[in-house]
Amino acid sequence: MARDDMHVVMYTILKYLYDCLKGGETPDPSKFSATALQINEKYWTAIVADLVNRKYIRGVTVFHSPDGDRVQVIKPCVTIEGVEFMMENTLMKRALDYIKEAKSAIPFV
Repeated sequence: MARDDMHVVMYTILKYLYDCLKGGETPDPSKFSATALQINEKYWTAIVADLVNRKYIRGVTVFHSPDGDRVQVIKPCVTIEGVEFMMENTLMKRALDYIKEAKSAIPFV
């Protein structure tokens, strides 16, 4: 798995939001932005839109238009479905293993 693999990016976002929730902190959208994750904006938007559509995160609005999707982060929060997906999904476990092995440069993981 590469650091920009979809499951690694999904895990990173979910883990950050989960850690904020447990710690009583307000998530900083810049910490899970396309720039922070070192991926392109369209890819990031597609991943975040998928997390919203699957109800793994809330507090994020996805706007669909002919020119492409746009994401507005308002009060992001992981849902119980997101936590369960992160904890129980085999590909999520592989993503976690990758992050641990690579000692990713993402400071909040």
